[in-house]
Formats: sequence, C-alpha cells, structure tokens
Amino acid sequence: MKLKEKLIIYYLSTTFLVLFFVGFTALNAIKGLCINTMEQQLIDQSSLAEFYISQIHALQNQGSGELSDETAQYVIGKLGLVFGNIRIYDRNLRLQAASKENTEINITDAENTEILSAAAKGNYAYLVRDSIAYFTSPIIFEDNTIGILEFIYPMSFLESLIMGVGNILLISGIIFAVLMSLISIYIASRLTKPINKLAAAAKNYANRVFTPVEIKGSDEISQLSRSFNAMGAQLQDYIQRQKQFVSNVSHELRTPLTAIKGYSEFLADEIGDNPDLKKAVFHLINESDRLAKLVDEVLTLSRLETGREEFHFNRLNLSNLVKDTIDKMLLRAQKYEIEIISNIMPEVYIKGDKEKLVQILVNLLDNAFKYSPSLSTVRVSLYKDTSEAILMIVDQGIGIPEKDRSKVFQRFYRAENAYNISGTGLGLSIVKQFVDAHKGSIKLTAGAEGGTTVILRFPTEV
Repeated sequence: MKLKEKLIIYYLSTTFLVLFFVGFTALNAIKGLCINTMEQQLIDQSSLAEFYISQIHALQNQGSGELSDETAQYVIGKLGLVFGNIRIYDRNLRLQAASKENTEINITDAENTEILSAAAKGNYAYLVRDSIAYFTSPIIFEDNTIGILEFIYPMSFLESLIMGVGNILLISGIIFAVLMSLISIYIASRLTKPINKLAAAAKNYANRVFTPVEIKGSDEISQLSRSFNAMGAQLQDYIQRQKQFVSNVSHELRTPLTAIKGYSEFLADEIGDNPDLKKAVFHLINESDRLAKLVDEVLTLSRLETGREEFHFNRLNLSNLVKDTIDKMLLRAQKYEIEIISNIMPEVYIKGDKEKLVQILVNLLDNAFKYSPSLSTVRVSLYKDTSEAILMIVDQGIGIPEKDRSKVFQRFYRAENAYNISGTGLGLSIVKQFVDAHKGSIKLTAGAEGGTTVILRFPTEV
C-alpha cells in the first residue's frame, strides 16, 4: 500500500472514530437531558396536583387521614383536563379514580405495584414501557401520605425529538465525513508529492540517472532534497572519474598487451620442440588473449556509458544473420562437444547494427557453450510474433539462480554458481546495453530441462 493511501486511511479512520464518539456522546447527552427534563416536568406537575388535592381534601374531608373516593373522583375530573391521563390510588394501592375510562395499562400488575409501593413510602418512582412513562408520586397532607398520584405520560414526542436529533447528527456526520475525505486526499497528496519526487529520484540514482530534485521550502523534506542533490552530484562526479580512470587504464594496457601477444607468437615459432617452453608460450598466448578480451570489453562499456559507441542501423535480415553466426560458432561448439539445433523462420527483418547483433549472438552462444556440460544441446530458434522478432537460446547448463537473474546484467557481477568457470562478468552487461540500443528486451528464465533460456525481442521491419 502506498504512503498516500495509508495517510488517507489513517485520516478517515480517525475522522470516523471521532464522529462516532462525538455523535454517540452528543446523542446520549441529549437523551439524558430530555429524560431529566421530563422527570422535572413530571415532578413539578405532581407537586401542583398534590397541592390541589390536599387543599380539596382539607375542605371536603375536614382533615381526615384518608382520601375519600368522592374527593378523588372530584379532583380527577379537574386534573385530567390539565394533565391528561392520571390515576389516583389510596394508601393500600386501590384505584380510586382515573381521568380516562380505560383503566388498562401496558405494564404488569407487579411492575405497577412496585412503583406504587415506592410512592406509598414517600418517594418518586417511574417506569418506561412501550414509549409510555408511568410516574408515581405520594399525596402528602400534614406529613402523612393520604394517597398516590400516577401520571401516564406518552414519550412519543421525546422519542421523535431524539430521532430527529439523531438524523441531524447522522446527516451532519456524513457531510463532515465527505468534507474530511476530500481534505484528507488533498493533504495526503500535498504531503506525499515531495516524497514521491524523492522516491523517483532515488530510483533514477539506482539507474545512474542523477537528475536533481526541486522541492521548495525550508522544512525537513526540502532539506533532505538538497542533501539528496548534493549526494547525487558527488556520486556522478565519482562515477565519471571512475569511468575515465578505467578508460585510460584500458587504453594504456592495449599497447603492452599487443606487444606481449606479438612476442609470444614470435616465441612460439622459435622455441623448437622444447615441450616446457611450448606449454609456457601456449599459456602466455591464451592469457594474453583473455586479458585483451577483457580490455576490449571494458573499453566497449566505457564507450557505451559515455555515449561514444557508434551504431549504424540498417534494415537487415535477422534470419540470415542468425544462421551465419551459428555457422561461425560451430567450431567453438565442437570444442565444448555441444550440438547446436536451430529452428529459424526465414525472412525476419529488423532495423539494427549488424556488428552489434553478431556480438550479442556470439556472447550468448559462448555463454551457453561454456556453462553447459559436454554432449548436451543448445537450441536456437527465431520466429515472428505480430510486430516482434523473438530469438530464443536454450541450453542445458548449470542455469542461473533466480535471485541472480536480474543482477547478471550488472558490470562484473557473476552468479554464485559460476565462480569456478572463467569469465569477466562483462559480457551480459554489454549485451543488455546493445539490446536496449535496438529498442529490444532481454529476459532470462529457467529452462524446462534445466539450464537457462534467453529470450530476446526486437521490433520488426516490414
């Protein structure tokens, strides 16, 4: 997952958590406030009703300790007009009067008895069932409980209010979440843009393309970009000096190598039949050739990297070029006791440099011979697929470990299973750069029968 996506997810996760917490807290606070308001309202109403009942009781019952049924019936008619659905019970929890004829309630007798008993002891009590609150309060006269007043209070308005507030909070939360999403995307883009530039520059540096990174500002990322540019300049200067040194040394080695090889060949003609001298001169000539090849490869790479290698592109018959190169490599294949099997589609044309393509084929075939056991085969096939020419070289050799396949194109890099076989580690690097110059591609895979399969692709010409 990219850093930008992570930042967006972190921002949105934090936003949603905060929204949920704030919404949940706000909704509960509003619900609690509404319930507290309802409780206070019922307490105030019961106080007024209690005062009215006690006054009527004092007038009609002359201070009796019991609230009469007549008084209960009288006051319930008056109070019902003001407070709605109410009931009056005596101290023994017997219903004396109700403001509505339907005396059924939606709570059980046990639940109703529980809140009535609490009121009989001088306390306020209520119970909520099916959106209806049942509130009971004692009727006190001269410090004695003479009856119990029960309010049946519908909570539909309260629930509608809470639901409305909840909907408002939900809609506000959605709008806020959308806004925060847009803001998060914007902030993440702004934060990751310079980091993406640095990442791209680091990738270019790995490919030895030292393009400066321009990030304005005075923050830590801007400081890092300036340090990055300074590092790139130093690396570029170091690599350039290294290339120049290698090029100079290679040029200087060429002259003495030519002299050594010439005198070695002269000695080979003059030493006669002395077997020891013949052996020594033979190794001297071989090592001179190997060193000369190494110097030529280093010089070729130096010219490629500095842009001084010349390419002459022409329309050419790749089929004939591959056949001719295979014929030239037959003697070398026989030296390694390798059989070459070819399957070449005729008349495959590409635009390329003939000498460079021959060098590519020679290098790849030489590797196939060198890293394959004797009496094995190397298969070379060429065919055309839509707009591409595909050249495959398949050997039965030691193969290239998967972890090394992407690295063998680097200069002087050799696979870990090839150290006991002579080689410079420069051939595939030259091949890769020649293939890139032809706008082609090269891929190394494991062969079906072991060994290595090299797949080359070049754009075709009509």
